[in-house]
Amino acid sequence: MQGGFQDVSPEKDVHFLLAFQSGDFSFPPNTAEIIANTEGIYRIDYALLVRPVTGLLNIAYAVAINGVENPLSFFGSYSDELFTTERIELTGMFITPIAAGSTVVLRNKSSTEDYLAGTGVDNQSVNHASILLQRIA
Repeated sequence: MQGGFQDVSPEKDVHFLLAFQSGDFSFPPNTAEIIANTEGIYRIDYALLVRPVTGLLNIAYAVAINGVENPLSFFGSYSDELFTTERIELTGMFITPIAAGSTVVLRNKSSTEDYLAGTGVDNQSVNHASILLQRIA
């Protein structure tokens, strides 16, 4: 999702606006659920650009497949005394089997609401959330 912002509350999922699909996936734009229609072993990469609201970032995200967070997908960061003009990028990558028809979401696992910011980097619109599902076997 490029430009703008998105608030993601604890235990809520990131919504994605645009979809570039080169595989067998179902994704209604501006929703959180991606459906993998082909079974396989997948590499999943994600990235978030987060802006501090009160000078503190307490970020933790995980990928949930059929509602269950994969333990290998948890990534996070903590920073204090930040300016609201700063941005922190959080990335995660893991490999997992996915059954056909499974739903995949990116979920906020921290105890704080996160502000995903797609603007404010040299006045350029940038991606504030992205996810890649790549079938490798």
